[in-house]
Amino acid sequence: MANESGERSPLDILWEEYGEVFRDFDDLTLARWLAQTLGQLQGRAWRMSHPLVAAYRLAAQEAHRRGVWLKRLATPPAAYPESPCCRAPMLPLLTRDVRDTGLLCQHCNETLVPFEELPEDVRPDLELWAAQYAPVHGVAHWDDRQRKAVGNYDRALDQAAEEAERLLVRAGSDLAPRLLDFYPAVIWEDQDECLDVRPEDVLLEPPRE
Repeated sequence: MANESGERSPLDILWEEYGEVFRDFDDLTLARWLAQTLGQLQGRAWRMSHPLVAAYRLAAQEAHRRGVWLKRLATPPAAYPESPCCRAPMLPLLTRDVRDTGLLCQHCNETLVPFEELPEDVRPDLELWAAQYAPVHGVAHWDDRQRKAVGNYDRALDQAAEEAERLLVRAGSDLAPRLLDFYPAVIWEDQDECLDVRPEDVLLEPPRE
């Protein structure tokens, strides 16, 4: 992601390097790789940071740039309906901004499912979760007046990071899995760069055997 000045960061350059492998694929090979990987993603809620998801996202962006899905070169698994935003297979991303952006498309980065069109069974809980998250995330963007008013801003920032970790755990352990009743696979945001919350800070309980 480019910074506010429009310049590419070292991380941007690194991800561009990662994506070179997919730029070397011809359209048919790229379409088949995406279709096969969708089959592997199906039926689970995935961390955004998962290596398979990251690879898929790079390939999906290249495919979107070329219009690969519009060429119908490969058939995705039947469980994936067509996205209304770009006609790629429906693969939603749940983020803390769900109230404003709805679920995002992993292919074109546009709104895939507007918030008001989310399933009624889960929409109230998503709205509450996002409402709880907004002020927590906002601590990272306090102005000087707000920072001075709290006294110890570093402590407030640490507390916000801890609360963000708890809220992200809930997204991964409860909210995203519930969306699987309506979508073939779901990706959820498992980090908050502004609060310095990394994926390894967001630990889910291991599944019960």
